[in-house]
Amino acid sequence: MFLDAEKIDKLVDPAKLVDDIARVLTGDAEAPLRASLEHRGSWLGAMPAGGLGYFAVKIVGVYPANPIRGLPLVRGVLLLFDAETGDLLLEADAAPATGWRTAAASALALRLMGFRGGGTLGIIGAGVQGEYHARVLGTVYGFDEILVYSKTRAKAEEMAKRHGGRAVELEELLRRSDVVVAATSSREPVVRGELLREGTMVVSVGAPKPVRELDAETVKRAGCILVDTREGVLAETDDVEGAGELVELAEALKGRECRFGELRIYKSVGTALFDLAIALHLYERLQASP
Repeated sequence: MFLDAEKIDKLVDPAKLVDDIARVLTGDAEAPLRASLEHRGSWLGAMPAGGLGYFAVKIVGVYPANPIRGLPLVRGVLLLFDAETGDLLLEADAAPATGWRTAAASALALRLMGFRGGGTLGIIGAGVQGEYHARVLGTVYGFDEILVYSKTRAKAEEMAKRHGGRAVELEELLRRSDVVVAATSSREPVVRGELLREGTMVVSVGAPKPVRELDAETVKRAGCILVDTREGVLAETDDVEGAGELVELAEALKGRECRFGELRIYKSVGTALFDLAIALHLYERLQASP
């Protein structure tokens, strides 16, 4: 059975997905480098991962001409196989699966950075990633207030309304938020360290190059930065340039300390290990459903 966005959204338990990502990261899972191809401006990537008795692969493409045709810019599929028999266990729409797993990994990162909930969540970007971060972080951490900023004011207002928040200007969001999520495609930093209060936690998921979300002052004030994978962020983003230390989520889960400064930052560019986690989550939830 193919799981579309509606089916995936009904199956996901955000808090359980956070734990499932931690389970994969602390298990025997591994993810080799992805393979990619380009053709006349379109891009296709295959991202495999294996562990806990399963293989998963996400095949996703970016098709710049599609919006003109009324089709999604990003299209793809997520597959889960039994690692012993090769049986295909799950086939799902990659777009919502990616949204859920990226936001759940951010929720895990916040836990590892010491966040306990409440306060103000500020989301920069009103696209797919901004939407899923509002869903997951709002559910897991129960924020008192949600602020949204987008260059397109109408989109910010629509998203804020869906989540009981309000649309604001960027400077207000940066000054007032306890947690700032940057989920953009900006080529200029949107998170300005001079505006952030000491103790602010920053989640940055915009990637790859030339996307740039964090300015030099933000990185300087953080010292250590928590990352999904060291190899990935060093290859795919400039947002960690100048960081004093990089600590992976898996390392932090196993006890390695990230010695943060005035700010606490998590930078993600994505890893197929997260795809394995969401595929397992969906399969197990599907098996348990009536």
